[in-house]
Amino acid sequence: MMDARTQGPIDRPVRSPSAVDEGALIDLHHIAGIIRRRIWVILGVSAIMLIATAAAYLMAEPRYVATARVALERSREQVLQVQQVVPDVPPDSAAVDTEVQVLKSPELAARVVDKLKLIDDPEFNPALEKGFTIPADEARKTAVTILLSRLEAVREGFSYAITINFESTSPATAARVVNALAEIYVAAQVEEKSGATNRAATFLEAQLNQLRAQVQTAEAAVAQYRAAHGLFDASAGSTITQEELSGLNSQVAQARAAQAEAEARLSEARSQLARGSTGEELGEALDSPVVSALRSQRAQVSAKVASLRQRYGSGYPELRNAEEELRDLDDQINSEVKRIVANVSSQASAARQRTSSLAGSLNATEGTLAENNRAGVRLAELERNAESARVLYQAFLDRYKQTRAQRGLERSNSHIIARAGVPTFPATPNLMIFIAAGIVSALAASAIAVAILQLMERGIETSDGVERMLGISSLGSVPDTARLPELSKEEAGMPATQIIVDKPQSAFAEAFRRLRTSIHFALPEARSAVVAVTSSLPGEGKTTSAICLARSAALAGVKVVLVDCDIRRRSSSLQFSPLRSIGLAKLLAGKGTLDEALFVDEATGAYVLAQRPDDSSNISLSDSPAFAALLAELRVRFDLVVLDTPPVLPVDDSRVVSAMADGVVMLVRWRKTPAKAAELALRQLDEVGANVIGASLTLVDMVQQTRVGYGDVGYYYSAYKSYYA
Repeated sequence: MMDARTQGPIDRPVRSPSAVDEGALIDLHHIAGIIRRRIWVILGVSAIMLIATAAAYLMAEPRYVATARVALERSREQVLQVQQVVPDVPPDSAAVDTEVQVLKSPELAARVVDKLKLIDDPEFNPALEKGFTIPADEARKTAVTILLSRLEAVREGFSYAITINFESTSPATAARVVNALAEIYVAAQVEEKSGATNRAATFLEAQLNQLRAQVQTAEAAVAQYRAAHGLFDASAGSTITQEELSGLNSQVAQARAAQAEAEARLSEARSQLARGSTGEELGEALDSPVVSALRSQRAQVSAKVASLRQRYGSGYPELRNAEEELRDLDDQINSEVKRIVANVSSQASAARQRTSSLAGSLNATEGTLAENNRAGVRLAELERNAESARVLYQAFLDRYKQTRAQRGLERSNSHIIARAGVPTFPATPNLMIFIAAGIVSALAASAIAVAILQLMERGIETSDGVERMLGISSLGSVPDTARLPELSKEEAGMPATQIIVDKPQSAFAEAFRRLRTSIHFALPEARSAVVAVTSSLPGEGKTTSAICLARSAALAGVKVVLVDCDIRRRSSSLQFSPLRSIGLAKLLAGKGTLDEALFVDEATGAYVLAQRPDDSSNISLSDSPAFAALLAELRVRFDLVVLDTPPVLPVDDSRVVSAMADGVVMLVRWRKTPAKAAELALRQLDEVGANVIGASLTLVDMVQQTRVGYGDVGYYYSAYKSYYA
């Protein structure tokens, strides 16, 4: 039987590739369609979220925020140009951020709690509201924690200003806390500097007392050592022994020079006397006024003797007297020279003794100086220790005086530039924020709800969806007559199979004419077409569509026959009067002829090969060779053979019948049939080589389709509905 129509798997039509990646684009029409379709869900969820937001706003406790501002000093005047104990460093970005953390420190918060006695405020001590008391330390910790949780300190941009915000249920409390925090913060910096100055002064004073004692001890040690070793200063650069040694050296040098001079004169005089000289040539004699006078007299007498000797001769008495006088003068000169020589000898002896004495004193002084130099090494060490102690003591003394001079001049590194006023309007709940939050939450909740509904919905709703999700051609859409706007309530209540007859100009009838045209062009070479109408699951309008397709063709003058191939349910047979024929089962069993099995639909002239209610349900079309022969005979007698088959997934007969047909029309119920079920049905049909020419959407709500069916002909229904009556 399977050889009646042997085919391989049919290649489904694929759209030509586009230069634009459509998957990467946002389909705004599709999104708008979803919104229109889910508008009531969106409005309902949005209303719930807005009501919840309004309730939250009305139930929220009003809170007030007070704001103060402090600024860090970038530069400051100095009354005293001295180094401070706590130096003022110009603030940088890190310093400002650090001060922000200081403002939020638990220590400052604790001071505010103590100053304002916040442990007595129920807002900061919840135990008071509950009517019981807790220990003071625990209450203080609780108040500090609550204060810090509502405190905010932020830097304003890149400036040196810091904004302090505090939130409270009481506007007055909010302002009090912020102002107290700013005041304590500024005062704490002054206290810190004052404390540092006092601590430094106390420390320096204690050190000065110790250093003073060390200086006194070191100087006393120097004085005692000098006294013990006779090391007395004569000048800034030498000792007394050094001064004495210097003087002795000068005196020894002078004495030795005088001695040498005296001995030289004495030696010269003695040498001349030894040679027979009268001593007149001696320098000492020449220097003597007596010798000079005697020599002057001798010169006169000698001149007189020479004159008398020349004038009177040697016997002249006056000459003898003159010669006697000359000799007397020579004797006097010699006596005077000898006396001078004796005096020079005495002077030379005295010079030698003086030189010897000075040399002895010099040697003694040099010994003393050597001893003093050896003692000076220790003295120098003691003096260095004393000088070091004096320098250190002087440095501490100067720093101590500077520190004491700074007392009372300490200033804070920051100042309050704006104190907090009592806020008039609450910061929370903020109406605009709640409105924005309500709108955002409504949109978000609606989007989530719509997304969940869309994810839960596995149906197909447009022709584009058919081609995109199933990969086959779309054969159009069949409207749901119960919701077709052009039909009145009475007409809409009629069976759909009757509307095809009574309302031939309706959109419903036009849908089957379109379907028949699509089948004709899908099978252009078939003189007589055998078309199987099937679906993946029951309840997709398969039987109604098969009957309407046959009736529409008959009304158009086509010789058509409708064959009920659903042995289990026989739905299409129930639409007519199958008792007028022998039925399909007896025909296949050879108990009658084809003419006996066929009957004519009086309303349209279409032929029907139905199944009688009393026919056996045990027959199987897949196992009946007679069914293939029946189809061959129907091809000869009719232009169009419509096979109403069972669903593909639950009944295997549908695959066998579809494989025997020239083409298969897959029906997909609008928004109901899961796309996965349709894919599975198509896969099973491909396995038997069935020629699926396309799929058609059934039971389409045209009103809804005009709102959300972008990509489907029904989307434009409102534009062309005037053509239908």
